[in-house]
Amino acid sequence: MNEQIELKQLSTLFKYVSDESKVVEGIFRDHKIRFSQPAALNDPLEFNPTIRFDLESDNLYKKFQYKGVVMPSIHYWYWLNLIEPRINKFGILSLTDNPYSFEMWCHYANGHKGFLIEFNIPDKTKPTLQLTEDTNLKLHKVRYVKDYMVNIDRLSQGRDTIPFHRIRDAMFIKKTKLWKYEREYRVVRELADCDTYRPPAKRTSYRDKKVYLFPLSLSCIANVIFGVNTSQKIKRKVIEYCRNTDINFVQTVISKDLQNKIEFVPIDQWESIDKYLSLSPQIFTADSIMNKHNRDYIPVNSLHEIPYYHLQPNDYENYYKKKVAKRGEGT
Repeated sequence: MNEQIELKQLSTLFKYVSDESKVVEGIFRDHKIRFSQPAALNDPLEFNPTIRFDLESDNLYKKFQYKGVVMPSIHYWYWLNLIEPRINKFGILSLTDNPYSFEMWCHYANGHKGFLIEFNIPDKTKPTLQLTEDTNLKLHKVRYVKDYMVNIDRLSQGRDTIPFHRIRDAMFIKKTKLWKYEREYRVVRELADCDTYRPPAKRTSYRDKKVYLFPLSLSCIANVIFGVNTSQKIKRKVIEYCRNTDINFVQTVISKDLQNKIEFVPIDQWESIDKYLSLSPQIFTADSIMNKHNRDYIPVNSLHEIPYYHLQPNDYENYYKKKVAKRGEGT
């Protein structure tokens, strides 16, 4: 089965998620998901572009001084008054069409301890994300650019305000080419839609780092894909919270000898949920040859016939007895 081709044909997008308890419980128990404001993102260049003007002059970037008091430059005034107050009123939900990124599993899923949420996107020609029945949010494909720059004159067009759609196109859905591998899509929405949002007291620049959570219906989730290092505790918790939903559960498997190739396997291949949840994370990072022969056995008539038995006979005698006892069989 070629999972990569099949997944590419699905009208879905993915979100890498950490294994923090508050995140897991927030999404699956409380049915809430975070939209992050610019100040909470991890890229120091994002929402911090080079600023230029149609008619460049050094005086645009020089500060003013009046009787020993330093005043902002024209460049900085535009940033503080026309851009920063606008961008911090909006939050972002970041998604991707690439579930196979080893780097993103490391960065955003806490070293493969987290998981992927696969969201249903019914129509990718006019992509929207329906987080709840009455919330249909437009998806924007991020553009990756060589020069991350905004031209103040073109954004403002001589006015003392800048329409948000221009700021959105110039800053919210544009990133440097360093991040091209993420193949990101974004949903942008006003933080004022969140019931815990309070408008800032300051008129100009502010950096709000509060957490804003928005309603989420589990019906918009197609699959939850566990990482190779996701703990049994987190898996059990997620599966329990999703009981009586149509969500499917999938396990990530990484083949070490195939350049860390990432594959997805439905968890029902492990006979039962309890059997699956008993497996340690090391099982899911393996050699492809080992996986090929995972269900092949060499029958022996005695433990003594196993080549390594004589090295630790007591250990393997105890191991055998425990396995037999667990099955409820006699020795």
